[in-house]
This record gives sequence, structure tokens and C-alpha cells, in this order.
Amino acid sequence: MTPKQPFAGTISAVVAQEKARRHLGARVNVFIADKFSFAVSADVAFKHGLCPDLTLSEDDLAQILREDGEAKALQTALNFLAVRARSREEIRKRLARDEWSETVISRVLERLENVQLLDDGAFARGHVENRSRFRPRGAGMLKQELRQKGVTKEEIEAALPDAESETQNAVLALQKAARRLEKFEGREQQNKAIELLARRGFSYGIAKTAFKIWSEDEN
Repeated sequence: MTPKQPFAGTISAVVAQEKARRHLGARVNVFIADKFSFAVSADVAFKHGLCPDLTLSEDDLAQILREDGEAKALQTALNFLAVRARSREEIRKRLARDEWSETVISRVLERLENVQLLDDGAFARGHVENRSRFRPRGAGMLKQELRQKGVTKEEIEAALPDAESETQNAVLALQKAARRLEKFEGREQQNKAIELLARRGFSYGIAKTAFKIWSEDEN
């Protein structure tokens, strides 16, 4: 069955939906000449003063539906952000998955940036800090991870740890892998440690220095 298209005219009733989906919040059904025409968020309905006897033109209806669509897209983005911090590109892809227009997506991204809920520089710094604390990674892997999330080269470079901090991260990674390395000795242990760090994006020089620090601490 083809969905009914919204139509303009004089409102005969505005009725609250009893079971609006949670992520969309409160919504209302709008009836024109006693026939269902469209549904919008309660916020949009209040903003436009939707009530019985109010006459809507086609332009009024288009504006209301445009704002309601943007509000739904914004709520989707906010729910996505509630799980963890996201990059601009991650949010853009999430909204594109729901087939929102580029115009709506751009407006949502702009609104999120204006209230400081979207900042790729801060996102990159937070990602690096989180990795350093819980799952140490070298600059090579951090760059790859952030590039995949759409962060710019400049913002990535600004967020990366300096050589001293990266070495500390490499030592921490070895400390976390100590049990696996303890069964090896001498040159074999060094090779295994460097291989482990290389898989996590650390350069050979950083890995070798970190192994020296770690082995001295262990002994």
C-alpha cells in the first residue's frame, strides 16, 4: 500500500501519539479536515502553534516537515554520540545510512559543532589519550585509526604523542604483555618484544628503546 502523502489545509485536530518511539520523543498526529495528514515532534508542533482551525499552506507544511526531519536526524546523531565520542565523518555516515539529504546532514553537523558536541581535534586527542591509558598504540596505528574515522591530517598530527610519551606507551604495552615475553630470553625476547610493538604501530627505534627500559626494570 502506498503511504499517504501529507497535505495542507485547515487543521481539525492535533492528537498526541500514545506510543511514540523512544528515540524520537513525544510526537503528535495532525488531522486536516478530519483526515490524518502528518505526524511531527511535539516541539515542532508547539513552535508552529499547530492547533485546530489553523490553516496551513503548502509552504507552511513543507517548512514544518523539513524542521521535523532535521529534528529526527539530530536526535539520531545525539543517540549515536551518547554511546561514545564520534568524529564528524562517523556522524555523517550514520545519518547518510538513514538516507538524510546532504542539506539536513550539514545542518545537523553545524548544530552539533555550535554547541561543542562535535570537534574532531578534541575527538582525536581523546582517542589518543584513551589508547595510551588502556590499549597502548604507536603513532603509526593511531594515524591509521584516526584516518579511518575521517579526521584530517593536521588534527591527527596535533593529537599524536611526542617521542617521550610514545616510548612510555610502548613500555606500558610491554608491561601488559610481560607474561608472554617472560618465557623468552636474550635476543629472542627482544625480537618478540619488537615484533609485538611493531604490530601495534610503534617504530623500530621506539620499540628498541622501550624494550631496553622494560628489560632493565624487569631485572
